[in-house]
Amino acid sequence: MENHEHEHEHDDEIEVDDEAIQELIEDGLEQRSQIEIFLEMREQNVELLKLAAEVAGFTGPHPAVKPGDVKTALRTIWDVYSEFYSWIDPEEAGDDEDDEDDEL
Repeated sequence: MENHEHEHEHDDEIEVDDEAIQELIEDGLEQRSQIEIFLEMREQNVELLKLAAEVAGFTGPHPAVKPGDVKTALRTIWDVYSEFYSWIDPEEAGDDEDDEDDEL
């Protein structure tokens, strides 16, 4: 009989604010969408970097890049990547060029 008494103690109604719950659900879905977009963009950037490295000639069967040539290789890959990116998102690429001018 004691078990039945404990079961009834937990039957108290909990007050639920439907609007607050709906807002939390919407916030969660929005955050999930933003995360998915972020991850998808990063995946696209990685694929674009792979393509840039391939076009720049740094993939496939060739000897490893020598330590003194790494900076030049990375600059070449970055230049190809930047050109590809400007084709994909010309508005964004234009903003990056302004930033590079500021750095000089």
